[in-house]
Amino acid sequence: MSTAPSPAGAQDASFTTNSDKLLYGPAPPTASSASLEQHEKELFQIPLFMQSLDGVTEEDNTALEALRAMAYEGEPHEVADNFRERGNECYQSKNWKDAVEFYTKALAMKCTVDKINEACYANRAACNLELQNYRRATSDCADALRINPRNVKAWYRSARACLALDKVQEASDCVQRGLDIDPGNTALKNLASQIAHREETLTALGLARQERDRISNAKTVALQKALEIRGIKPRVDPSGAPNLPEDATVSLQDSLDPSSTLHYPVLILYPLHFESDFIKSLPEDAKLHPQLAEIISVSNPPPWDTNREYKYPDIEVIVERKKSEIHAKSTLSRIGREIAIKRYQHQD
Repeated sequence: MSTAPSPAGAQDASFTTNSDKLLYGPAPPTASSASLEQHEKELFQIPLFMQSLDGVTEEDNTALEALRAMAYEGEPHEVADNFRERGNECYQSKNWKDAVEFYTKALAMKCTVDKINEACYANRAACNLELQNYRRATSDCADALRINPRNVKAWYRSARACLALDKVQEASDCVQRGLDIDPGNTALKNLASQIAHREETLTALGLARQERDRISNAKTVALQKALEIRGIKPRVDPSGAPNLPEDATVSLQDSLDPSSTLHYPVLILYPLHFESDFIKSLPEDAKLHPQLAEIISVSNPPPWDTNREYKYPDIEVIVERKKSEIHAKSTLSRIGREIAIKRYQHQD
């Protein structure tokens, strides 16, 4: 027995009947991806399934207003519970922001059913944890616990939020309160271990910071004492630190020993040309003439000294001492070639 050929372009398909006889016929057409996309697009234009309000017409807007009105029909606790369920759906699909919005709408109904309000606060706290809104999470947990102090999930979420904020004492307290209610809660026990580890880390960081501050203060005191011993009174800024040009430093060779070699900046003036050179840091036991031999050498004269008026060693170096309690006026002293500059730093 021969069978009739299938129509052009049709797919052959087989199926069985109650009599288990194999029958043949054309298979239904397969929907293309393009037609599926078009169907989905048309579906999302229906107000009930809309995901965006872009391009909404006045006619659509009427339908949307009707849907909004339906959402608020019923007793406050019924409307609130409906929003809570919508929030749960968004939470399960990890749509945290929309879930927060639905829980907020539920709470705005101010229904008198504590169970609904407690769930909305606790669930909104879970969403805020995912969104890293940790302070909001702690606030929501506190509201849930005011309604039901035995809400273990609220204690757990509050502890997580506090830990994220490095409030380890508060986090530990929340965990303990949760374990008092449910001693065998594994999540709380694991969180307790994390909190203990973080507390150890923060303690170590705090001790290290205190040690850095101690050393920094000791260095400041040593430098101040070194300047006082040498009779040097630097200009200071409002904070009390030496007021120096950029990158210039005043320091001790041993930053904790006031008697060690002091390093400070030196300003060299060339009065005939109103020019200057600046040495950012020079040890007090250094001789200035070797420095000048490099700065104004015959082989490398400064570009502004076209007449070669400043050439080493045919120069004299004079240091100015500012007025002090002993000297009513500033004084000038000539620096010898073999004399260290520290000889002229005292105000004697």
